[in-house]
Amino acid sequence: DWNHMRIEAKGDDVTTILNGKQMVHLKDEKIGQGKGFIALQIHDGGGIKVRWKNIKVQELK
Repeated sequence: DWNHMRIEAKGDDVTTILNGKQMVHLKDEKIGQGKGFIALQIHDGGGIKVRWKNIKVQELK
């Protein structure tokens, strides 16, 4: 099965939603001032495999 993750970044506010349930909401000035790239990262989990599909980036209005 695939999980559905949504990350919303509006200025300093960042919300992470996993399978329709809000998991994290935080305020971070550094994120709000940031410019640059978007990266996907995992940490070594003892041989776990991670795959992504249907990645979309869109501007929030």
